[in-house]
Amino acid sequence: MSRAVLLAGLALLAPSAAAAACAGETVVACPIGERRLEVCLDPADPPAFTYAYGPPGSPELTLRAPLSAGPVRPWNGVGRSLWESVEFSNGAYAYEVWHALDRLTEDAPLEAGVTVLKDGEVLASLSCAPGPQTTVAPIFALSDAMTEAGWTWDLDARTWRRESP
Repeated sequence: MSRAVLLAGLALLAPSAAAAACAGETVVACPIGERRLEVCLDPADPPAFTYAYGPPGSPELTLRAPLSAGPVRPWNGVGRSLWESVEFSNGAYAYEVWHALDRLTEDAPLEAGVTVLKDGEVLASLSCAPGPQTTVAPIFALSDAMTEAGWTWDLDARTWRRESP
C-alpha cells in the first residue's frame, strides 16, 4: 500500500476538527510531505498535549492527551540519541510523536516525527522535513512539562505519578 493512500485512510478514521493554532507552547510543528504535523502543550484546565495532522491550516485529525493520562515517554538513558515522545490515542490507533538529538554528533540538529500504530503494530514512521518551516522544542521539553505540572516519573513502574498534597 502506498504511503499516501495509507495516510489518507488513517486521517479518515478519526473525526475532523477545525484548525487551531497552538493555544500554548509549540512542541513540534513541521511539514511531512504535503501535510503538516503540529503538537502543542495547551495550558487549559486540564492541561494537555494537542495533536493536529493534515493539510496546512486544515488538519484532518486532531487529538488531545491530558497530562493526567501520562502520555509522555521519557528517554530511558540508553543509546547515542536523546529522545522522548508523547502518545495520542484514537481507538485502536496510536500516534507517537517524538523528538530526538544525536548526542554524539557535534551541532546535531533536533529531529522529530510521528510513528503511527494500530493495535501496537507500526503502520508508518514519518519524519519532519528539515528547514525553516520546522520547529522542534528543546530535548526534554515534554518531560519538563510533566514535571512542572507536578508529575514525577516512577522509573520502576514506568509511569507518571502525582504525590498527594
